[in-house]
Amino acid sequence: MNKKNVVPVILAFIVGGIASTLLAPVFSGGSSDSSEKKPLYWVAPMDANFRRDGPGKSPMGMDLVPVYEEDTSSSDEPAGTVTINSQIENQLGVKTAKVTQGQLERALEVAGFLQYDDTGVQHYHSRTSGWVEKLYVYSVGDEIKKGQKLYELYSPELVYAQEELVGALQTGNQALLQSSRLKLQALGVSTKQIRQLENHKKVKQRLSFHAQKSGYVSELNVREGMYIQPSVEILASADLSRIWVIAEVFESQWPWLQTGLNVSMNVNAIANRTWQGKVDYIYPNINAINRTQQVRVVFDNQDLTLKPNMFANLTIETQALSETLLVPNDAVIDTGKSQRVVLALGNGQYRSVDVKTGLQGAQQTQILSGLKEGDTVVTSAQFLIDSESNAQAELARMNTPEPESVDRVWVYGKINQIKNNALNLQHDPVDKWQWPAMTMDLSIQTDLNLADYQAGDVIGFCLDKFSNNEYVITHIEKAQRDEAPHFFGEMNHEGMKHEGMNHEGMHHD
Repeated sequence: MNKKNVVPVILAFIVGGIASTLLAPVFSGGSSDSSEKKPLYWVAPMDANFRRDGPGKSPMGMDLVPVYEEDTSSSDEPAGTVTINSQIENQLGVKTAKVTQGQLERALEVAGFLQYDDTGVQHYHSRTSGWVEKLYVYSVGDEIKKGQKLYELYSPELVYAQEELVGALQTGNQALLQSSRLKLQALGVSTKQIRQLENHKKVKQRLSFHAQKSGYVSELNVREGMYIQPSVEILASADLSRIWVIAEVFESQWPWLQTGLNVSMNVNAIANRTWQGKVDYIYPNINAINRTQQVRVVFDNQDLTLKPNMFANLTIETQALSETLLVPNDAVIDTGKSQRVVLALGNGQYRSVDVKTGLQGAQQTQILSGLKEGDTVVTSAQFLIDSESNAQAELARMNTPEPESVDRVWVYGKINQIKNNALNLQHDPVDKWQWPAMTMDLSIQTDLNLADYQAGDVIGFCLDKFSNNEYVITHIEKAQRDEAPHFFGEMNHEGMKHEGMNHEGMHHD
């Protein structure tokens, strides 16, 4: 049967609802020969692993298709090669593309959430215990300016420290004066307030504390009249002129990332506006739950349009990879354990081949091995062809005879002479084959390198006996004295040399 009559599985998919009697001419090409041949088995059109000894129905209700002996063997083509005539190719809608050399590009579409810029966050604590007598900030979100009064605190410790400074001024003791100034500074009193105290010499029962940075109140934990300690955070503020976006990138996408990449952002709350920023930092850890990596992107927000906790959609413009082999994404068949493509060999012939893929772009996939530039791969109907190709390859493997078995021993000996493709040597007895110690010629494997060996060397060697009673040395290495000490001394052992002995398949001096 002509090999162009192969691919029963694919044909059955096309004509799934047609009776099996109508399919027979398509498979056989009208030849009456094939109807006389006995099928090897019957297979489901949509599942090459569903096989039966006779005709029937597949689990999907389709007629099983016969597979003949001619379908599974070819002496001229590699295992797994299938042939489809041009009419069936058109019916399947087979499309192909060339393997090209080029740069791989990709824009990562990711999601993220807006948050405060941590570098602009300011926390406020009192450095002494006391009571908040007056509060000038009333709620989270209030805007504050640098130098603005935040709260007034009554603290006995602050009162005593002020009195010490006034007393030091009256005594004129410079050392005590300097010590009193440092104590007030340590308690959080500003230089301006200390200077006023020195000028007026009037102790204040309540001292005011001011904002260190401009921003917006992000936390407020006290109210007027509360007693506080240094461990209590009074309030916190954040600068919204810059905003951070923490984006979640899939683990498989992280090789594309690097700092400095341009990023475009849109937020659901504000349509028809796009913000431009850059990747500022790539966090080093992977989230163990959702298998993503976090990326920090910084955006300017001078008009304060962007708000913390907004949801954002980001597009990260990655840099193109250097020149590499590329195939369309549709050409790659990913089984979860391996990747394959279907090669178009020409003249209607196809074969599945294993490949190793790298990064995947928007339209193309990087090929690390398994293909070469100029190869043609299938991008449409490849799953059907792949299924048939693998079925053919499996059958070819089943019909391939097992490799010839060998009987192997390890022997020590001494080289007498190195000949073409043979060694003349004295060797120990081989009990497994009931050989005595003797001198003989033994063939060597053609790829063995004997450049480092010479007559007189004591060696250990691997001797294989094949089914045709041929004996061949397949491995050789120099022996140590403790492995074969008798070969390093005089060879006077009686019976060591048995000239003229002849075993089948051997040559002797």
